[in-house]
Amino acid sequence: MNKYIKKSLALLLVLTTLWLTSGNTAIAALQVINQTVEKQNITSGLILEKFHRFTTGGWIESQVLSVDLTNENIKVDSLINHNSVTSISTVKNLAKSSGAVAAVNGSFFDMKTGDVYGPIMSSGEFDVALSKKSTDLATFSLDELNNALFTYLDTKVELITPSGERKPIAAYNRYTGFYNNNMYIVDSKWGHKTPGVTEKYPNWMEMVVVDGIVKEFRENMPGIDIPKNGFVVMATFGQQKVLTDNFKIGDPVDYEITLNIDSSNLKMALTGGTLLVKDGNVLTNFTHFPTAASTRAPRTAVGITADGKTLKVVTVDGRSKSSLGMTQSELAAYMKELGCTNAINFDGGGSTTMVARTAGTTSLSTVNTPSEGFERGVSASLGIFSIGPKGPVDSLLVTAYEENVFVNTSRAFTAKGLDKYLNPVEIKQDEIKWSVSGVEGTFKGNTLFPTSAGEAVVTATLGENVVGTCKINVLSNPVKLDLNINKLNTYAGKSSTFTVKGTDKYGFSASIHPSHIKWGVTNKVGAIDSNVFTAGEKGTGYVSATFANVSVYCPVSIAQPGEKKIIEDFKSDTMKLDLSSSSVKASYAKASNVYKSAPYSAKLTYDFTKDVQNSRAAYINLPNGGYSLDPTTSKLGLWVYSSAKKPVWVGAMVYDKNGKVHYKYFTKGITWTGWKFLEVSLEDVDTPSKITKIYVVEATKTKASGNIYFDNLTMIYSGHPEVAASKETTSTVPTDEYYKERTVSGPDSFTFSVFGQSEGYSEEKNKTQVSMLNSLAAKIKKEFNASVVVGKVDNLSVKTKVPFLSTTSGYKAIDNNGNRLIQLKTFNNNSMRLTDSNQWFWFKKQLSSFQGNNLFVFLAVKPDDFSDAKEGALLRETLEDYKKQNPNKNVWVFYYGTTNSSYMERGVKYISTAGFNSPGFSDKNKSAAKFVVVKTKGDTITYQFKSFN
Repeated sequence: MNKYIKKSLALLLVLTTLWLTSGNTAIAALQVINQTVEKQNITSGLILEKFHRFTTGGWIESQVLSVDLTNENIKVDSLINHNSVTSISTVKNLAKSSGAVAAVNGSFFDMKTGDVYGPIMSSGEFDVALSKKSTDLATFSLDELNNALFTYLDTKVELITPSGERKPIAAYNRYTGFYNNNMYIVDSKWGHKTPGVTEKYPNWMEMVVVDGIVKEFRENMPGIDIPKNGFVVMATFGQQKVLTDNFKIGDPVDYEITLNIDSSNLKMALTGGTLLVKDGNVLTNFTHFPTAASTRAPRTAVGITADGKTLKVVTVDGRSKSSLGMTQSELAAYMKELGCTNAINFDGGGSTTMVARTAGTTSLSTVNTPSEGFERGVSASLGIFSIGPKGPVDSLLVTAYEENVFVNTSRAFTAKGLDKYLNPVEIKQDEIKWSVSGVEGTFKGNTLFPTSAGEAVVTATLGENVVGTCKINVLSNPVKLDLNINKLNTYAGKSSTFTVKGTDKYGFSASIHPSHIKWGVTNKVGAIDSNVFTAGEKGTGYVSATFANVSVYCPVSIAQPGEKKIIEDFKSDTMKLDLSSSSVKASYAKASNVYKSAPYSAKLTYDFTKDVQNSRAAYINLPNGGYSLDPTTSKLGLWVYSSAKKPVWVGAMVYDKNGKVHYKYFTKGITWTGWKFLEVSLEDVDTPSKITKIYVVEATKTKASGNIYFDNLTMIYSGHPEVAASKETTSTVPTDEYYKERTVSGPDSFTFSVFGQSEGYSEEKNKTQVSMLNSLAAKIKKEFNASVVVGKVDNLSVKTKVPFLSTTSGYKAIDNNGNRLIQLKTFNNNSMRLTDSNQWFWFKKQLSSFQGNNLFVFLAVKPDDFSDAKEGALLRETLEDYKKQNPNKNVWVFYYGTTNSSYMERGVKYISTAGFNSPGFSDKNKSAAKFVVVKTKGDTITYQFKSFN
């Protein structure tokens, strides 16, 4: 896939303050903090761009198809359901059935009937037309020369009599029941049958026309099959006389649809909503206000550039944290920003959908994110077609499933043939010649085996001139391995597949093919064939994976299913009842005369003889809000006693790990007498978490009453024994080359401390901590050039008397001897933007203006813990890009965490400091609390975690 990424690091003021015409509500101006663009060539003359825009208001995701109307191999047309214009279908299905390579939803429509609003034309023929002078709904159309027109249409549908008279028709292929003394015309595009007479519409006439001749008059009769080569005129009330006065069987008949523009050379037309942009001007007086026009929502629009050559087809995602959406006014400004001098609004909200061809295939994928989580059916869409003839292979699309690979491992590549219009072409894989440049390496078939590290370009060649390339980074040996399974709780005979990811010393990662891994199993706990482990009998051990003298171990615990534990024996007298309604009578008591195990059982007396039209239930609330279930629970068991057969059901209320409730039934009817042990499966419950109630319910309209006894509620689960740790099964921990003690001095040296402090600190209650902070402050004043506190509390900085940063205050920076220390603030919901979006612009300026060697960034929380995960990821990407553009500079990030630890990720160093929350810290173990000492000299940095003493 041909993609590029453009980074916008400057302030983009592309949206101005927008005033809504439906009142005086102002939508605040959005400033663009950052924008990236992915670009893909769909076919010759069609480009898809995905805009990822981070603004002062949040994220806006938009997708733009740029259609070159001068390209003779591109066709734009309306898409409708070929079976019936009133039948809705997804954009993807409409595009697929018509052969389009891309499409978006189009016209507004009645969601109850499927009737589309306004005229629709495809392939030069009208599909739908409504006699109306439209002042609210505009139409987008193209003529045979691909001239685009955006205008409000005056549409007329007229029936032509044998004498040449014209009779008004209310609509062509749009009918929602007769009213206002109208006539309608429908043909096979509308559907298979006419509606015919109904109880609701008892006065009805149909004139059937075949090959332009009246064949039949049908009065107050059921619907008829619509002739493929004809149409049916439907008349109500007085309009029936118009038909009988002007036509008889055998007469010629025709109809005509005319517009206030010349439609003779139109090849397509699609009605939308209001015009957004007209003659280069962003409109504010809109003619159509769909639901939520003044709020940010998903949007769809189409516009044309000033030269008339490029059609912009746009979707904007909305109604989610991942994308705000736009108001109708913001959409108008956005279309202008994209270069449109005329643009129209199409249906939005849950209808907003864009599909496009996946590179190298004929399959379509949804390229936006529909707000309802799925594609909504729509009545009409706009399709783009590649109509160039399929030709011979012209280029190769070469891809790898990852951008990185480790030296002395392997990576497979795929090559797909494309013609000059990017249509897929079948090629013979064994005729492709593979080569690599930039690194040393060899190929076996399509698999590269690199023997040196560096940036590489893989080239696939077919014949003499057909070429495709793919970039890949070959990493040096990993210093750390990770398995996809951290801990394996399994059962005898069950198989599990392991994958391995390696990380190099700079924090760049890649998967490693199982064939390069040395696999092992300890304690004969099972067998491993390549990367597939099959558990043996019950026991514990480890699966190991080793590559380049680096190892990783996964503890394995094998259990036999079916272990049982009684979680409630019903000896408690604290359990209460809940009743489904006031019509239910029930009581609960401990029973000593009937039990499965001494001395008690639970006796539930119920009366479900009232309100038999509804389900009736009595719920026993288990003590203390219920019982936690082992995550491996597969069944629940319960002893149930009844002296008579009853129609009642016995159930349990179970919650999964996500808090979702599941109603599980031990039985749906008592079909026995005496005691019986019942079981119910929880296999369909995603990690059972808790059982809160046992209940009896009468779900039918039957009257029922009586007594029922319960005993020994049982959890049936798989217990997994603990896995013993040992030095021999400890995963390789990479050496931190920056972690060392050293002395620095001279004009290019700089030393500072970093201390992490969490909420909950109190000077009155934490005398030990107060004393330790005073000691640390004295040390800082004596030994360090600066002090930093990360976290949400700061009881240190004011005591240090040296330059300091604190993430409890605003954002600022300190420069010293080639070092820049940047303090960011995330008070509000762990977010830079929500706290103060202006700091993003300030922060980027700090990056672009820095001329020194070492950049340090300080945060209250880890970027992964931002309330907006995408913002946290953007911060990481921004620092990674800065490091990539400035490879000789050091980029370090400090944050408050629950451990004292560090790691590298894509060239950036991250350090977590826990302060008084360091593991094991107490008044008796003060040495467990740590702070960080950082020392720089020139472009070299070292650090250590230090105790206070």
